[in-house]
Amino acid sequence: MSGFSVVILSRDAANLVPCVRAVLANEPDLPRERVIVVDDGARAAAEARLPGIRWVEGAKPFVFARNANLGIEAATGDFILLNDDALLFTRGGFSALAKTGDENAEYAVISAVTNIAGNPAQQPSGAGLRHEPHVAFVCVWIRRGARQGIGLLDERYCLDYGVEDRDYCHRVNLAGMKVGVYDFCFVDHAFLRSSFRGDPTQGRSFERNWALFREKWGGT
Repeated sequence: MSGFSVVILSRDAANLVPCVRAVLANEPDLPRERVIVVDDGARAAAEARLPGIRWVEGAKPFVFARNANLGIEAATGDFILLNDDALLFTRGGFSALAKTGDENAEYAVISAVTNIAGNPAQQPSGAGLRHEPHVAFVCVWIRRGARQGIGLLDERYCLDYGVEDRDYCHRVNLAGMKVGVYDFCFVDHAFLRSSFRGDPTQGRSFERNWALFREKWGGT
């Protein structure tokens, strides 16, 4: 099994506990300490129910990119960034996802398939590994070594909801590496209550972060 870690951001034990249990049930050889939870409030109710996993204190106020970066920095080797409202359904799916990354050095980011994502290309197609210019970060394997040329998630995307994943994929493309989707690892993104990555009072609007994206990349 490839030496990957799983990084999860969570404020909600009702999501986190089934999310982590699904990972451990379908990846029985994964050491528990390789499950890294960046805590935004879930720990108090979840820690006793998830023995052996690793906890990292999240920064406040919550910013998805900033807390994701804390988890990424805590991981060793390649890692899978997983939403706490996504459930791994495929037995050995993360190991297969990581192995596919190991075998395809041109890829820096590979997404699992799912039933709900901002990008319809992340739904199952049966094609195996396929190149896509960008993916939503519901469940993505990221190559640790790619960080030298790509860096961490851009923490300036704190104005509203989302777009930090699109920015990261754009930087992968500019670095001459690939983003892809792998069909034989499925995570369910419909069963658990939807999480949010920003302030819910903002109505989950992307507009202000899209404005930052356009300013940063010249209207790309």
